[in-house]
Amino acid sequence: MKRFTARLLATSVLVSAFGFSTAYADTLSQALTKAYQSSPTLDLNRAALRSLDEAVVQAAAGRRPTVTATADIGLSASDNSTRDVTDTYRAALNADLLLYDGGATDAAVAAARANVKASRATLASVEQTVLLNATAAFVDVRRDERFVSLAQNNIKVISQQVAAARDRFEVGEVTRTDVSQAEARLASARSNLANNGGALERSKQSYIVAVGSAPGRLSAPPRLPKMPASLADAESIAVRQHPDILAAQANLESAEFDLARAKAGGSPTLSLGGSLAYSKNTQIFGEDNTTASVGLSGAMPLYQGGRIDSSERQARAILDRRRAELQNSARVVRQNVAIAWANLRVARASIQASQQEIRAARLAFEGVQEEAKLGARTTLDTLDAEQDVLNAESNLASARRDEYVAAYNLVAAMGLLNTEYLGLGIERYDPNVYYDSVNKSPSTSRRSSLVEQIRGRW
Repeated sequence: MKRFTARLLATSVLVSAFGFSTAYADTLSQALTKAYQSSPTLDLNRAALRSLDEAVVQAAAGRRPTVTATADIGLSASDNSTRDVTDTYRAALNADLLLYDGGATDAAVAAARANVKASRATLASVEQTVLLNATAAFVDVRRDERFVSLAQNNIKVISQQVAAARDRFEVGEVTRTDVSQAEARLASARSNLANNGGALERSKQSYIVAVGSAPGRLSAPPRLPKMPASLADAESIAVRQHPDILAAQANLESAEFDLARAKAGGSPTLSLGGSLAYSKNTQIFGEDNTTASVGLSGAMPLYQGGRIDSSERQARAILDRRRAELQNSARVVRQNVAIAWANLRVARASIQASQQEIRAARLAFEGVQEEAKLGARTTLDTLDAEQDVLNAESNLASARRDEYVAAYNLVAAMGLLNTEYLGLGIERYDPNVYYDSVNKSPSTSRRSSLVEQIRGRW
């Protein structure tokens, strides 16, 4: 009995110290790669970013000429002595170019570009969340698998103690109470196994949501990412490059351009227009007519019912809100860094304490077990000592999980949790590819250059 228990406890400690077998197939890097490449959350945010790329194209269209073609056909008849019937055909090509609008169009383009910057930063933040959720799901499954293993070992140990108690009861060494206590603890251990099994199933479902596939046999996670030397260093990195701060800065920039556009709403506008028309009026022999025209047109808003002033006040209010959001983002980022830093320190301290607790609990369990054989300890004392070993090993498994999650939370709080920093070896989504394809085509560039030359002469 003693040799069996000692071997069982030694085996559980070795598993706790070195994790599960290295023969497991799925690594953390593989899980993160799956999560990044298959996440619908990333897909919808990428689509949202592409829609904002198109907003830049639409805003820039105000700088370019507009060309429209029109055509009409008419038939007229006169009720006179000759009863003339006339067919009329007309086709026209009209072009307009905005020369001046007080900078409203330029501000709209700049605001759209700033919105793209903000959306890119938001996408980076979402990428961090996806990778962080996948990491947490990975280590949660491993922790709960460890809990199930410990619970199974606990049942084996207590089952042996129940059998020993019954044998000793038969020879009169212990009372029926001792047997009942052992049997009650065995029932509690089975209940604990059922609870841990349910927790493991829930963790596996969370893994499916975070990664996109069911977990296989999970290998021990690699070394933790490189950590900053101090909390001040971590905060300094976060303030400079956290996506939430970058997004808030871009939103503030966009609000400034929106205010400039609102102010331009009261400015005069000047446009260059031209048309080329062909018409044909047919009675007996027909008559052709081709006309061409070019001219300038201007407009000056005098009264808009207060709309322009209201738009400017609204833009100022939004600008004030964006400033406050930037300040709040900086505070939240600093807070998250500090919390993650503290959680990491607590988890590492808990690991050391749990390791010491395991060693002490094992020695205490062996001592109580020997004393119980001599009649100096009760069956309940032995059961309590064994429970202390189980609790210590469970605490160690939880602390190791917490250390990993806290470390990755710290990396995310600094704004560094991405595929490059983690060294996943996969291609990261490049938002420039789509943006350049819709904003920098050769035909568009040539037209824009020509338009700017015409506008510059005015």
